[in-house]
Amino acid sequence: MKTVLRWMAGNLPLMILALILASLAWVVAVEQEDPTVEEPYPYPIPITPPELPPEMLIMNEFTKQVLVTIRAPRSVWDSLQVDDFTVTIDLTGLGPGTYQVPVQLTLDKQPSRVILVEPDSVTLELEQKAERVVPVRVQIEGKPALGYLRRATTLVDPNEVLVSGPSSYVAQVVQVFTLVSVEDADADIEEELELQPQDSEGQTVPHVTLTPEIVNVHIPIERSSYYCSLGVKVVLEGEVAPGYRVTNVSVEPPEVTVFGTPDVIEALPGSIETEPIDVEGAQADVIVRPALNISSSVAIVSDQQPEVRVSIEAIQSSLTMEITPELQGLRPGLTATVSPGTVEVILSGPLPMLEILEAGDVRVVLELFDLPRGTHQLEPQVVVPEGLTAQSVNPATVQVEIFVSPTPTPKKSTD
Repeated sequence: MKTVLRWMAGNLPLMILALILASLAWVVAVEQEDPTVEEPYPYPIPITPPELPPEMLIMNEFTKQVLVTIRAPRSVWDSLQVDDFTVTIDLTGLGPGTYQVPVQLTLDKQPSRVILVEPDSVTLELEQKAERVVPVRVQIEGKPALGYLRRATTLVDPNEVLVSGPSSYVAQVVQVFTLVSVEDADADIEEELELQPQDSEGQTVPHVTLTPEIVNVHIPIERSSYYCSLGVKVVLEGEVAPGYRVTNVSVEPPEVTVFGTPDVIEALPGSIETEPIDVEGAQADVIVRPALNISSSVAIVSDQQPEVRVSIEAIQSSLTMEITPELQGLRPGLTATVSPGTVEVILSGPLPMLEILEAGDVRVVLELFDLPRGTHQLEPQVVVPEGLTAQSVNPATVQVEIFVSPTPTPKKSTD
């Protein structure tokens, strides 16, 4: 036993040397088979979104990905995927302020070593989160159509919104703003509009969130009692040349707006007549701008002198009928009056059909479905027998006034 121990003691340096040489030989063999490489990874690695401290917000745009250089055996290096890397930044315990935060990177695959991370830190600006309620301001621009007024009351729903975000920016918001146009409006305006946060100088404030971001705005538009729209009724005199007919009477614009005191406006009929237009012996279209028969107590507003075109052509035959309009769709409990009480319908078609045509064969209908109380200008709808055509209706629009039916007065007892 002592001999063996003496032999081992005497040969220990040789044994250690042999082990070292064997290890080196193994390393060289492995290195030749799977050499170690040190190269930049070709794809950027995203930084995992950090967990923010309570009630804090990141204010600035910061680098959200890094580039890395890795040392690893070729077999390991070639198998690396982006998902093998985890890049984080730790914001624990940080309050408002600007910080240079180190980037922390871990790599799941071994054997490998991270040599370089670029950048190795990111600059973050943290700010306290805040919120407050501010009023909605609606700016109205433009003017309604001629003869219409905008009521003073504008309805906004909701009229306040919640502003949230960094405290320094939330503090700048004094109102949320939206813009709506009433230009040429002749009916109530109702729109859903986006809001903008504004400071005391009217500038848009960034980095804040509005809840809600959209409001409903209702702006009532009503007709002025000093104005009224009247349909233009064309008056013709004379007969066109034999073998010719009037095929159409058109007016542009078909209505004119007049101005006067409310009592005079209320007493006006639903249309206004032209001075007689002479079509005697006409063989072609007659185009004129006739004067209008209008009372001296009212005035035509703006440049609305209508142009009348009387279309004339060689005919089969034509017929003008004066018809009382029928009302359809009037709501229960309501009554309506029509002005003028009759309209002229110009029909065309085969002469035999026109010769046997009776008054009840042609109908003029005014559709009142869903119309509220008040005064309306409507276009008559003409219903004619098959084979005939309604070429035109004069006037093109009539005035219909809808009101509540009067309650009958009980008869007194004669007992």
